[in-house]
Amino acid sequence: MGLPRCLQSLAAVVAMLATPSFVAAAAVTGEVRRASSPNDPIANARVTIFTEALTFFTEARSDVLGVYSIASVPAGTYRIGCEALRFEYIEQSVTVGAGNLQRDFSLGPETHPGIWNIIGDTSPEVLDATDIAVLLPSGEIFYCHDTEDPILFDPVTGTKSFPSGSNLESGCMNGSLLPDGTVLFAGGQDGDQPGDFVNAVRWVKRFIPVSDTWEQLTDLVHPVGRWYPGMTRLADGSFLVMGGGQCCNAARTDTAERFDLATQTWTYTGSMINPAEFPPSALLYTGEVLITWSPPQLYNPVSGQWRLTGNFNQQSRGWPGHSDHSIVVLEDGRVLAIGLLKGPNNNLVMGEVYDPETETWSLTSNPGMVRLQSEVVQLPDGRIFVGGGETEATAPPVPTSLGIVKWTDLYDPATDSWRRMADMNHFREYHAVTLLVPDGRVVTTGGTRIKFQVGPTSNDIEAFSPPYLFRGVRPQITSISTNTPGRGSVLSLTIAPDTGITDVALMGMQTTTHWVDGGIPRRLLLPFDQSNSTVAAALPTDPNLLPLGYYMVFAMVDDIPSQAAIIQVLEQAPVVPAISTAGLAVSALLLLAAGSHVLSRRRGEPCRKLPVDPAP
Repeated sequence: MGLPRCLQSLAAVVAMLATPSFVAAAAVTGEVRRASSPNDPIANARVTIFTEALTFFTEARSDVLGVYSIASVPAGTYRIGCEALRFEYIEQSVTVGAGNLQRDFSLGPETHPGIWNIIGDTSPEVLDATDIAVLLPSGEIFYCHDTEDPILFDPVTGTKSFPSGSNLESGCMNGSLLPDGTVLFAGGQDGDQPGDFVNAVRWVKRFIPVSDTWEQLTDLVHPVGRWYPGMTRLADGSFLVMGGGQCCNAARTDTAERFDLATQTWTYTGSMINPAEFPPSALLYTGEVLITWSPPQLYNPVSGQWRLTGNFNQQSRGWPGHSDHSIVVLEDGRVLAIGLLKGPNNNLVMGEVYDPETETWSLTSNPGMVRLQSEVVQLPDGRIFVGGGETEATAPPVPTSLGIVKWTDLYDPATDSWRRMADMNHFREYHAVTLLVPDGRVVTTGGTRIKFQVGPTSNDIEAFSPPYLFRGVRPQITSISTNTPGRGSVLSLTIAPDTGITDVALMGMQTTTHWVDGGIPRRLLLPFDQSNSTVAAALPTDPNLLPLGYYMVFAMVDDIPSQAAIIQVLEQAPVVPAISTAGLAVSALLLLAAGSHVLSRRRGEPCRKLPVDPAP
């Protein structure tokens, strides 16, 4: 039977009183200070109050005195968290009643080491020596070492499948994700004598993920092939391929050629200053291509010619052997080289930074252990993951396998500082392939046959969760206006929960092999405006900043990234969709994107301009 009418009425009143709109609200206030110096406030700290399921979320920032205040928190039990850039994250349980609540925080330096987890394997394949990894538009990773036995791996579910092979074996190739979502493989060698490197091939192949098919494209123009060739994406999405070993004596070449994206054909261009193999390379914001091995030189896509640029401060780094370093293009347009061979000059500093304006290099600070040929990945917060590598120390502070270590660091270019992270699960030398994936983790596999003397010890795939995944509530991109914007478009992002975004970071999708990235090795900070849950972010118009292809878009709160949205940047901007949210400075953003500068909003700082050449 039902309740008597009087009890029904009473129950209804109780239910109404239990809803948030009828529960008395209180203010939560407090101060955020340095643990090492309690009298020193921390400004711009983020304080969040939320339920586990995020049915309730609110936040505030501390002022210059370290004071924060969050009004109108309904009575109940919550989690309260506090973080500030480069400080630790603290999270506690808090109960809010009828009266105001004081909760202070004392933050020490960030110490979280990140976490490594085994998330899958490449069985029955072992990625030994000619490994390549491509992040696909689906968020899956395409692994292969000979184009005959590829593996498709989902880093979210840990599941794998086995796409069709090319039926034309080639290893030691280079590759990249084309702007249309297919995967290009250029050069390499056939499988007859893989250890001798004398069977260089001219083959160019394309894998088409949506149909699980392969297509043979026009051969490289160089008649004796290229194994270990370098590869750089140019502004229009085409490629510069350079150097590599040749058939039939393995001698390196100084020649270079370009791939026409429209006709899918190759033509010679100017030759490098020296013969080279797998030179680290990247398109600069100036429109020139920098290669650093060796010596550092610049290629002009308009003239088709190479010229010398400033040399490393630390020279004689193993030339003409393998490169000791990898490079990434930083947000401000400079280039960071990480990795060091001591050489006859007794080089000591692991990093150098190239300034395209002055064409000079400057030294970075050093980590706790200097290495060469580490895994190097730029993260959405601007820090650089540096994993493993080889130490030349006669008495290293950690175990090694023939000099290869599990040691991992994060390098922060903003502060020129290093912080040691958790060790990898396995020793991995330079044949490992390592990528940033859309959920913000770094995924690596391969390279466990150490110097062809030990192993392979594992075919595990492991993922590193950086400290930013343990710093409280992450922003979420719940919708994006388009996944196929043109240059100069304004992207409209819907953000949840109701949190203030501090950056919108655009990361080029990677294709890694050895110490090179054949993808788009850059991180851009987009000018943006936010109104409530809607963020409008403008893409650059300059093709040298934004080569055609695939990118990951991360909404950032301090150093905390969202799950990325993957976009395909097209040549022509479509009609900008109407954005109904009032107050978005869309027209201003378009003007900024169309200008000759990148404008980036730094955390807690006013906007600043980064000098780059205007678009041609």
